Amino acid sequence: MFTRSLLAASVAACSSFAVYADTVLPTTVVTASRTSQSIDNTLASVQVITQEQLAQHPSQDLGEILRFNTGIDVARLGGAGGQTSIFTRGTESNHTLVLVDGVRMNSATSSQANIQHLSLDDIERVEVVKGAMSSLYGSDAIGGVINIITKSASNTETRTRLLGNNHKLANGAITQTIKHGDFSAFINANALYTDGYAIIEKNPQERGHQNQGAHLKTEYDLGFSKISVSARQNQGTTEYINFGSFVSQDFKNQLLNFVAIGDLSKNISSQIRISQMMDDIDQNDSSSFAHTKQQQADWQNTVALSNSITLVAGMTQTHTQAQYDNGFATNYDKEQDNLAFYLQQQAQFAQLNTQVSLRHEDYDSFGTHQTGNIALGYQITPDHNIYLNYGTAFKAPDLNDLYGYGGNINLKPEESRSIELGSKHHLGNLSINSAIYQFNIDNLIDCPTDPITFNCSNINVDKAKIKGIELGVQWQQDGLLLGLNGSYNHAQDETTKRDLLRRPRRTLSLTTGYTQPKWGINTEILAKSRALDKEVFGSTVPRRLAGYAVANVSAYVELVPNTKLRLSLENISDKSYSFAYAGATTRYLATPFTATLGAELKF
Repeated sequence: MFTRSLLAASVAACSSFAVYADTVLPTTVVTASRTSQSIDNTLASVQVITQEQLAQHPSQDLGEILRFNTGIDVARLGGAGGQTSIFTRGTESNHTLVLVDGVRMNSATSSQANIQHLSLDDIERVEVVKGAMSSLYGSDAIGGVINIITKSASNTETRTRLLGNNHKLANGAITQTIKHGDFSAFINANALYTDGYAIIEKNPQERGHQNQGAHLKTEYDLGFSKISVSARQNQGTTEYINFGSFVSQDFKNQLLNFVAIGDLSKNISSQIRISQMMDDIDQNDSSSFAHTKQQQADWQNTVALSNSITLVAGMTQTHTQAQYDNGFATNYDKEQDNLAFYLQQQAQFAQLNTQVSLRHEDYDSFGTHQTGNIALGYQITPDHNIYLNYGTAFKAPDLNDLYGYGGNINLKPEESRSIELGSKHHLGNLSINSAIYQFNIDNLIDCPTDPITFNCSNINVDKAKIKGIELGVQWQQDGLLLGLNGSYNHAQDETTKRDLLRRPRRTLSLTTGYTQPKWGINTEILAKSRALDKEVFGSTVPRRLAGYAVANVSAYVELVPNTKLRLSLENISDKSYSFAYAGATTRYLATPFTATLGAELKF
């Protein structure tokens, strides 16, 4: 019933609303096929968040921004810096692979990426590809891939930014770019401090967050090749509440990345990337910690066999180290290696596009695994495209699954099969995107509790089926952006027939925006239906999280050349709502009303 209502509402409202995050898009993306291609020619559902959209959004938290994109639900436990989980198209919180410039950011202990620790000042754009992507990127990409692409220097200039809000937040950054002939450098330093807000209902205690970061990225163009070296780090402290106790944790996230791209011949290009990612979390009030160090080498070759056929072939070697202690009786210090080979063919014959990809993985912990994707696209006219894709994906058991609480070294990978039918249309200034999809996920890892000993052991026992539909309608002209996005997503446990936790079935988002060189204003409304959360210990009945609707407004004005002021109002109705329960009867609170004023200066 909701699906029919959503389709009708979208058609009726297409001339009145638009989702800003889906409207102004770069002409090309790289994540959907590991090659540069037009977003309209991708045979998958792709959304792009530009740096201007990141700057205009009231929240400077990437997780908060992502949840305004169709098909993505986000649950943050607490305030700024709180643990953030991403649910892409109803898949599990560790089924979305997060990359920064192509480098994996998911930790080896939980398989989740700590996106709450990432600053936004150095982000050029965020590409979101939904659907099975393991054949190109390996483990964790069951629900999709989020690729955060950082800025490069195109000229020499200095930028500064400073903002504050009513929760005693101060956030500042300075960026220096250098462009001299074939050499360029991007240098950024940023810091954020906030006293926060009351993060749990019925508890007035505010919990703060601080985050300091820096990013250096240098590039040199040799003509026949291009070399990039970058170093990125964020570190700080997050305060939270754990079973009624006021505690805090320190974090450090570090990324080192070397990339060399060159043309071996007229038809062959090659890219080598060598990277190291470190993700550390240390509790200040206990001995608990989780440390990940991942070193990776990726060699990718792109071969143009003809004007219509392109091959992508590569190999990836990954070495992972993890140290973990839960502060009780579970701890480990383990290493894991895996070697992967991937191959993709892209072809275009008249109006027909095809994309076929295969991947072979060899893990020292459980052996080999294969995944594949096949996609077919048809261009009805240059402005009307349809596509059909089918893919398999997997999530390897993380080190917590193997050696943590309930650890089982005999676990198998979680596996999925998915199919999607989508379309992309342009009618003058109007664009319409749609997708219908289904996931079947097997071998989900769970830790059933023994009713006598209250202990558990991880096993591959659960299954899930996810069905959904997405529809977006956008219109833009002369700086005016109007449209509507909606989705229906039913993620169900195949054993209990209950909805999967923290995943609303229905989402609707509306946005209007008007931008000019000297000023602009943007409004957005996000509505999500109710969801389930984990039952109280000893009960078998899940708890309900109420649905909610929130509205944000942001505006900017350039009073003098190269100086811009921004004002944003988040959750303008001061709606009290939650993504998860914190205790038997209390919930973690989402961001309350927040007014932020900022200034940006370029010289």
